[in-house]
Amino acid sequence: MTAAAGHKVMIWGQALRPRTLPAAVGPVLLGQALVVPDDFAWSTALLCLLCALTLQLAVNLANDLFDGLSGVDQPDRLGPVRALQAGWLSASELSAGLAVTLGLAVATGLLLALFGHWLLWGLGGLALLGVLGYSGGRRPYANRGLGEAAVWFFFGPMAVLGGLLAQQSPITLEAVAAGVLVGMPVAAILVVNNLRDRHTDARAGKITLAVRMGPGATRRLFALLTGGPLAITLPLGMPAWAWGAWGITGLAALGLVREMQRRDGAALNALLGMTALYSLAMALWLGLRLGIAAD
Repeated sequence: MTAAAGHKVMIWGQALRPRTLPAAVGPVLLGQALVVPDDFAWSTALLCLLCALTLQLAVNLANDLFDGLSGVDQPDRLGPVRALQAGWLSASELSAGLAVTLGLAVATGLLLALFGHWLLWGLGGLALLGVLGYSGGRRPYANRGLGEAAVWFFFGPMAVLGGLLAQQSPITLEAVAAGVLVGMPVAAILVVNNLRDRHTDARAGKITLAVRMGPGATRRLFALLTGGPLAITLPLGMPAWAWGAWGITGLAALGLVREMQRRDGAALNALLGMTALYSLAMALWLGLRLGIAAD
């Protein structure tokens, strides 16, 4: 590989933002863990994971493209450098990358819908609209303070229950609760992002929750989204090692909340990847908690 080709690969690697992928993995793993054993198929589980990962990558490229074209991304941006805004990739290159990642997501989604429950056709359409409508179109819903709610829905109930529908496994109240809870720390990732960008977003007319609520309430929302699922899933009456797992996850949540209180601006960038990893840890804890309860 030539130096120029290697540099291009590095640019694409940054534009795809792989540090966000744990947020897509956790909810899928949790959903598959709730599938009735007789209904479980590894091929379907892998397709669910591939669909979630490619959708996440497509969202990342769409944000880079649409925020760059709309003028939201400016030279004083505090977050990680965006490829279009920095001139590393052209709009046509990003559009091609978006088409490839979204095409892979659609292909895997079609396979899941063909062999899974018919409701997957509707969920797949919603996912497609969610990717393109987040920061694209005439009225992006991220610009109206709906980003966190959308992230919670797509990475929570939709990811968990969609996985059950793909396996044609029954949807239980426990699965619904798991979907509600696992989406909360994923939405917290966007809370960090929007707190960091609240000043530049407001200037660009992007009215996120952080712009509406201010920094104090936004930090409290982060604490609720990270700690709330733990408070609801106390391992009462369970073995000591379950309390240990809960406690370790809780310490991670406390550490994130503490850093969220202390940091602002560009210093919040490190919390994005840390919160994504925490969302994966929360998914693992919820799977463990529900598994113990089922036994």
